[in-house]
Amino acid sequence: MSLNRIVCHTPLSRIAYRTSIRMASTIVGKSGRVYVQREVLQLHRQDRKLSVFKAESGSESFVFKRVPRPIYDLSLCLAAEFASSHRLRMHIDCNQEEGILVYPYFRSTLLALIQEDPDFPLAERKKILRHVGEAIQELHSKDWIHTDVKPDNILVNWTCDKEGNKTVTDVALGDFDIAFKSEGGEPHQTPHAIGNAMWRSPEGQTGRGVTKASDMFSFGLVCIYTFGGGELLLLNDYQELAKSGIRPEQEILVRHFSYFGLVPEGLLKQVNSKDWCDALKGASEIAEEAVKEQPELRFEWWGKELGPEAQNMISGITNPDPAARTTINQVLAHQWWQEAT
Repeated sequence: MSLNRIVCHTPLSRIAYRTSIRMASTIVGKSGRVYVQREVLQLHRQDRKLSVFKAESGSESFVFKRVPRPIYDLSLCLAAEFASSHRLRMHIDCNQEEGILVYPYFRSTLLALIQEDPDFPLAERKKILRHVGEAIQELHSKDWIHTDVKPDNILVNWTCDKEGNKTVTDVALGDFDIAFKSEGGEPHQTPHAIGNAMWRSPEGQTGRGVTKASDMFSFGLVCIYTFGGGELLLLNDYQELAKSGIRPEQEILVRHFSYFGLVPEGLLKQVNSKDWCDALKGASEIAEEAVKEQPELRFEWWGKELGPEAQNMISGITNPDPAARTTINQVLAHQWWQEAT
């Protein structure tokens, strides 16, 4: 069950984070526990107010996340509402003065895991996806929308026996910096798109009409990535696109309309912006021409490698029409989870 034989019109790229060692510093959490900072984990933003570090307290490892005050307050709100969650990585300690949240440490992310171990067992990959689905279900049950579901926000721990067999022991969905609560189920409207461009839904690319269904589309892309479809999803050379006058979001929209179907009226109605609707229609027209030349771009063709049940499930959550996408409750009740891998 692997999609790595599929060839796409733009090659795969890896997202690499720079790592470096800094001098250790000590932080005392609200609980009174003392943490010693050891290393910078991710430096992907030039923002001193947002940084991530590995820390230790005794023999245990943790993660510091220094965040701006609005994110700090949002995190306190989420932690209060999901205090007993085993699938959402909530902070377990904090330091208000420094704006630091303390999280459990995980060995890897799903993104790195698949990149570094292409032979990671398929049954264990399916287990990861199940737990991510349960995390989304928890959020959606209380009307929270993550808006940034992607492989590098999925944290994974595993063990390895003497024979080298790996078993997933813990999975959590993290990074709620741009999560929001959907009061009354109303679609979210923002001046700019939020989340990572490669994992957004079509409406998410516009920043208009974002709902729980937007998380579902992203989850569908995560499923495809997890079973070997990274070449279909990840962009490789942003500079080449820029030379051609193509924005990454445009390229991604064309791909998604090529894979999952052309722009539907339901999507245009939800976005409800003439400029954005024109942009979506333009991407859809390019996708239509691409599919005429290369019919195998359709998920209905290359998704067969996953098996009929998996293809059926993913087709439901990658429908370009947000109103037609299956919900997380329907996904978790799908027959695919009962199949042996």
